[in-house]
Amino acid sequence: MSNEDALRKTARDAIRAGKLPDRPPEQMWGGPGIGAHCTICDQPIGRNEVEFELQFAWNGASSLGNYHVHPRCFAAWELEREDGDVAGGSVLPAASTEGMMPAGELEPENKRGPA
Repeated sequence: MSNEDALRKTARDAIRAGKLPDRPPEQMWGGPGIGAHCTICDQPIGRNEVEFELQFAWNGASSLGNYHVHPRCFAAWELEREDGDVAGGSVLPAASTEGMMPAGELEPENKRGPA
């Protein structure tokens, strides 16, 4: 089994276990890691790494759950979620979005203009 296959299986298992839903997040941010554990692989996301934070509304409630993931884990989750071959469960709230930048506002280093 390749590393990609193993990571996709881990993402699929996370969906089936209800750690993450099988639908797109309502909000998504990207930024430096805050030391949280990845919801998918359960490994820490170091402060020198990039993390994505996903925010979901669940079960029609007004409260939102936030989940931290590595970019590679996010990609595996997206592929598994889009395959539609998994059923997700409920998710519980986690950490805040303080200090995070919405992903739509991120620009590659070489595309930024003068500071």
